[in-house]
Amino acid sequence: MDLTPRMTESAMVARSAAAGSMVLLKNVRHTLPLLAVDGHALPIAVYGMGQLRTALTGGIQAWRTINVLDGLMDSDQVIPDGLLCHKYRNALLQNPGAGEILPAMLDIPAVAGRTQAAVIVITRPHDGYDYHLRPEEMQLIEAVTKSHSRTVLVLNTPGYMDIAGVSPMVTAIVFMGLAGQEGGAALTDLLTGRAAFSGKLADTWPVRPDQFDTAAMRTDLYTGYRYYDSFGKDVLYPFGYGLSYGKPILTSYSVGLDNGVVTAEATIENASETYPAREVLQVYYSAPDTEVSQPVYILNSFAKTGLLQPGESETIQLSFPVSQLARFDTYTATWKLDAGYYDIRIGTHSRNTTIAGSIYVPKPIVTKQVKNCVEQPPETVRSRKGAKAFTYPGEDEERNVSRKRAIRLSARQLQAEVVRYSKKFPGCRGGKEGISLLDVYEGRYDLRQLVATMDEHDLRALVCNFGSSQSPVPGAWGASADLYSRYGIPSITIAKGCDGLRLTRDIKNDDGEVVAHQYVTAFPAPSLLACSFDRELLHSVGSAVGREMREFGVDLWLAPSATVHRDPRSDCYHGAFSEDPVVSGLCAAWLIQGCQQHAMAALRHVESAVEITVTERTLREFELLGFEIAVTLGQPKALLAPSIAVCGEALSLDNRILSDVLYDEWHFDGMTFAAGELFSRFPGRPLLEQAALRTLRLILDAPSFRKLVR
Repeated sequence: MDLTPRMTESAMVARSAAAGSMVLLKNVRHTLPLLAVDGHALPIAVYGMGQLRTALTGGIQAWRTINVLDGLMDSDQVIPDGLLCHKYRNALLQNPGAGEILPAMLDIPAVAGRTQAAVIVITRPHDGYDYHLRPEEMQLIEAVTKSHSRTVLVLNTPGYMDIAGVSPMVTAIVFMGLAGQEGGAALTDLLTGRAAFSGKLADTWPVRPDQFDTAAMRTDLYTGYRYYDSFGKDVLYPFGYGLSYGKPILTSYSVGLDNGVVTAEATIENASETYPAREVLQVYYSAPDTEVSQPVYILNSFAKTGLLQPGESETIQLSFPVSQLARFDTYTATWKLDAGYYDIRIGTHSRNTTIAGSIYVPKPIVTKQVKNCVEQPPETVRSRKGAKAFTYPGEDEERNVSRKRAIRLSARQLQAEVVRYSKKFPGCRGGKEGISLLDVYEGRYDLRQLVATMDEHDLRALVCNFGSSQSPVPGAWGASADLYSRYGIPSITIAKGCDGLRLTRDIKNDDGEVVAHQYVTAFPAPSLLACSFDRELLHSVGSAVGREMREFGVDLWLAPSATVHRDPRSDCYHGAFSEDPVVSGLCAAWLIQGCQQHAMAALRHVESAVEITVTERTLREFELLGFEIAVTLGQPKALLAPSIAVCGEALSLDNRILSDVLYDEWHFDGMTFAAGELFSRFPGRPLLEQAALRTLRLILDAPSFRKLVR
């Protein structure tokens, strides 16, 4: 195989992204990093079939994959035990589907006598993974930790694993995630200190897996840290948690308010004398105590420092409109700030914050007037009345001091926004036969004139069958209708793949011979990428995908999702980013921004249900928040409407959530399409024409059309 510059560059992006996302959960007794001693590589033992059967992708046919063992073998800092490696390779050759090798067959005490550290790899695939440790895995961990004093547990899984029972046994734990094709190399970079751990958990890890059932028992505002922290439940690792080889500390902080904009500033210093470090500054807020049920605090924004050498510091400033602290009032269809104190918290994870300042609102303030978009169901948001939220020593004193110095906000400082909703689209007129898309591109006619000439059959093919035509790119999800001969409207290609482009790697002819290749790159899965909390990293991954789209003739990438995690048992868990809508929305937006430097991206919902019933407050404050962020900041060219019903109404183009919220409130100017029915009822011609205008604007921006008109 001949490596092209693009393949090499994409591999470097994938490796860097994986290293910047993996999370160090535990590190005691100087277990990590694994460093050479006196110039001699450190002898280590690598256990677990996952070292060879490493789960790296969510279905992408990558041009290469680097498993954990191959990554470690390529390091000059460590040397895996040869005899142990041989046993694992031989077992895999004899039985590719074999489970874990029993400890008695490995002679672990003998291996421990000739090595100085152990790495245990636990692996789960992306599709319906089991987060419980199997009996043979428990036996392996117990046996290894009895013989090895320095043990690293590597979790090569889509997300959470039930490890509360074994975490005290091991001296280091690493969440590797589904790390993409370069995963084994990236893990080695981190274990050997070539790279610095800087990932943070994008999901709370409870002590017991049955806690997920309670947290997600109702589709309301309380899920993830919003549930565990609001109801004071014990957790194994909190949201936003992650360790480093360095020692980043918060040395100063402040909160300000000017012209309706909140500014939170903090300085982070690396107090380590040896290792560099990166840290994620996280800003949360607590709303006033009212009769309305609210989480104890909610993440608003975050930012990651650069790589801080020992003794270096960096000051981060995060600003956001104070209106972002508002809640939705279903009965008045308004966003409002309740009267009382809004405490601004600054920290490094959800259970490590300090109250840095407070904003006092003397009277309720309406910040935005909208229209209701769903019928109110009987379900309500769970009440926190009587529940004891998570707290920490000194929190009450911090709150009292902060509120004595609170910044006062009056209604005069904010002007309420009143959303103006679109009138019924009148339809297109003024066209004449013979107009082509090239005529529109060159300015001789406009799109409305072209659409006016199209018959209803072609309009339906363009709008309702978008993506259902066969693509010329092998393995692509689909293509739009080819209307070139009649209107000069070319077909454009759509590809799926949450961790890259899902295309056929080896293209065969009718005789089964491989005649060509499509060498795409497998990047880390979204459930791991979110742990980076890193705008530049997400942007670089999106940009690399966009370059590959250009190379293979793909116009639209159907992948970034702002769906939130509620339960890791979902088959789509690895394809979504986080339990928090702000993290999910920002990650999707940054990925889209990077991709659209070269091609186009479509925002999608990772479907895990056919119907959801929620209050409109939950819908707007939680379920839709990530999508709002992704749409307004990322500005995707398209959105795939999911095949689900919300409060009994199909989420179609004539649904109020899409027509009113998406287009009028969020000012989305892209196109919407669906894998199933795009309309819930038979559409008239004006509705078809309106959708056709949006579709044609997308095609005008498509690389395949631009290539035609060069």
